[in-house]
Amino acid sequence: MDQERKAIISLLSKFRLGFHEVHVLPDINQKPRAEHTKRFEDMIAPFRLNDGFKDEATVTEMRRDCPWKISDEEINKNRVKSLRQVRLNEILQDSSRDAALVVITLPIGRKGKCPSSLYMAWLETLSQDLRPPVILIRGNQENVLTFYCQ
Repeated sequence: MDQERKAIISLLSKFRLGFHEVHVLPDINQKPRAEHTKRFEDMIAPFRLNDGFKDEATVTEMRRDCPWKISDEEINKNRVKSLRQVRLNEILQDSSRDAALVVITLPIGRKGKCPSSLYMAWLETLSQDLRPPVILIRGNQENVLTFYCQ
């Protein structure tokens, strides 16, 4: 944990970015509070396919006509990632109250594996109720920052 903190401080210094404190968050994998999980589930409820209650032909037709709808299978496959977004929002609310700006890397939603409505719910959940402005940035899991030292 201390090594990660030193690496972030070094990176911020190389880019000459001013900062007062650097906190590395250790409890990201804890379960989120029940009320926040319920809020997320309520948010996605209108976009649920609820395919467990329908026959296969109806489900296939609904998936074709409404590809943004979230199936029960997709909910289960993305449960850990969804709960992580809820937990991240809790941490951001607790840790970033006095921040001037919050920068968050967008979660990765695999095409064909994550319906658009679920992905948008993740984005809403990440930034929900945060006081400082939020910038969502996207990367492709490669180093993209280049810096030059003279």
